[in-house]
Order: sequence, then C-alpha cells, then structure tokens
Amino acid sequence: MNIGVKLQRINRENLIWLIYFFIIIAALLSNAYEKYFLKTKDFRKQKIFKTLNITIFAVAFFIYLYFVIISYEDVEQLKKSSTKKEVINAHLTLIASILFLVAGGLALYAEINKDTLDTDIGVV
Repeated sequence: MNIGVKLQRINRENLIWLIYFFIIIAALLSNAYEKYFLKTKDFRKQKIFKTLNITIFAVAFFIYLYFVIISYEDVEQLKKSSTKKEVINAHLTLIASILFLVAGGLALYAEINKDTLDTDIGVV
C-alpha cells in the first residue's frame, strides 16, 4: 500500500475518532434522559433516549462497515510475495471487522425492537 493511501486512511480515522467523541456525548445525554425517565415515567424522555440510542448504534454500524471495506481491500491487495504473517494478519483483521459489523447490526436491531428497559446494550 502506498503512502498516499495510508495518509488518506489516517485522515478518515481521525474523522472517525471525532465521531466517536460525539457518540460519547450522545451516550451520556441518552443516559441522562433514561435516568430522568426512570424517575418520572415521562414517556417523552423515553422516546428521546431510545432515538439517541438507535442513532448511536446506526452511526457505529456504518463505522464498522467502513472498517470491513478497508479490511477487505487489504486482503484483495495481498500479493503472492506477501509473507504468511501478512496474509494471516490481513485475514484476521477482516474477520474481526466482520464480527464487529455483525455485533453492531445485532445491537441496532435489538435496540430498535426493545420494548422493556431491563436489557441494556453497551456501545462498543
């Protein structure tokens, strides 16, 4: 992989870290609304924190999708001259990215279909 591609990926990853910063703020805000709802049973607050949670999981899902795409590109760019360690690492990274994507999709699905407040899903 050439230096231009690596620099472009680093710039995208910097943007992703900034997005994670906003995810943290949204998660803290969601928890505040949930706490208020639990104390007051104000269902408007429940709708707000549920919407925030769904938004957080949707954004995370697309971040995970990005990492699957770049991991797949890395596997596709492997050359016959690549070492066995490089091949294994590229494939393991792709598998890990796919697992994060699947987990993110399941978490999003669970949050959308959740009716009770008993189950809480942590944001990765």
